[in-house]
Amino acid sequence: MFVLNDKVNIPLYIQLYQQFREKILSGDLKSGIKLPSSRKLSNDLNISRNTVDLAYNQLYSEGYIISRPRNGYYVENLDFSSINITKEISSKKPSSADIHDTLIQYDFKYGKLNPSELPIEQWRKLTNKCLKDFTDELTIYSPTFGEPSLREEILKYLQYYRGVKCSPEQIFIGSGVHYNLSMICQLIRNTTGTVAMEEPGHHITRLTLENHGFDVKPISLDLSGLNVKELSLTNAKAVYVTPSHQYPLGIIMPISRRLELIEWALKNDSVIIEDDYSCHLRYNTKPILSLQSLCSDRVIYIGSFSKFLFPTLRLSYMILPKGLINKFTKMFDGYPSSVPFIIQKTLELFMKEGYWESYLRKTNRIQKKKHDTLVEKLRKEFGDKINIYGMNAGLHLLVQIKGAMPEKELIERAYTEGVKVYPTSRYWKYPENRLKNTVVLGFGGIALDKIEPAVKLLKKAWSNS
Repeated sequence: MFVLNDKVNIPLYIQLYQQFREKILSGDLKSGIKLPSSRKLSNDLNISRNTVDLAYNQLYSEGYIISRPRNGYYVENLDFSSINITKEISSKKPSSADIHDTLIQYDFKYGKLNPSELPIEQWRKLTNKCLKDFTDELTIYSPTFGEPSLREEILKYLQYYRGVKCSPEQIFIGSGVHYNLSMICQLIRNTTGTVAMEEPGHHITRLTLENHGFDVKPISLDLSGLNVKELSLTNAKAVYVTPSHQYPLGIIMPISRRLELIEWALKNDSVIIEDDYSCHLRYNTKPILSLQSLCSDRVIYIGSFSKFLFPTLRLSYMILPKGLINKFTKMFDGYPSSVPFIIQKTLELFMKEGYWESYLRKTNRIQKKKHDTLVEKLRKEFGDKINIYGMNAGLHLLVQIKGAMPEKELIERAYTEGVKVYPTSRYWKYPENRLKNTVVLGFGGIALDKIEPAVKLLKKAWSNS
């Protein structure tokens, strides 16, 4: 007896796989027993044969069943002598996250990059050079703010591309954007108990702020980005924004709204936390200079190398206003840098020898082609049945399917066709305000020639929406 529930956030084929697995481990399905054909089982359970085939393929790949040509599937001959272990295993109900995605052909995961597009050889060469030439530096901790020579290279880049106004002494190097945000939380916690942020916004950012005890006030967006009038009605003394390419909707904050936000900060003696995470990647539009370039005294500027170089680098940077340098130094005096010297020095050489700018140009070309192709194929397959958000920058799109099919079902149906897409509901603090029937498609990790077949499978999966 198999009971499948289409109301939970676990694909039907995984539910079927789990129940078969438990019956095999418990001994209810004994070694050598033939499983029902996919046609019969799909008719009995009123599900598609594809769902049954996916469950059987998963069981087969993990060794629970064997295939006999032209004769079907049979339970493998397994040794259940370690009965306590069996019970322990069978009592654990794996979620979809526990299942290795052996059947996924195309993964639209945001934050993933394609290894073939990364500068691995150059990075390896420079890392080996550092290991050879800087052995003394490997024996001591890096200073609190990070290696001075790397901060100088970052400053050159940011002054040219983002128009920032600062000195190298204002740049802090930390282990990821949310590590730096945690440092900011400690810096401002005595001046405010409330931090505002965009709604929708990155769920990890919201979680980081809440974990540091802040009351997070979600501020709605309009066509120009964060609603400053709504912000003015709160008691927040700090606001987190992504003005260059709002995450996740992709809104670019125009100069008029930026000036309005700066006026709010000056009038209320408040701080703006500017996350310029997608400043490196722009397609079909020219980038606007950073918010920090307009008011360096009120803006804490955050950027990262991880999303576009190697995510595992965990290397980001922030620029502190001059007025906060002394306070920051006193709070964290003596803290060693959270980023290993070998990573900092390799990145410094990568920038100094021109690899970074070359890589950025190459990456922009590659990602623009993927962005444009994904938009084109989505429009070709779905026409006016979809809305697309977040275009012309970054590494993701939001796709809203017009119809009654909810997010959970969109994800599940795509999964059964071998395509992995991701939820958007977590980006809203108040789920009732979220975009309905919408999923995230990250394209950084998918090859250009895989986009068209992936979108065709999505059309097949969502054809009844």
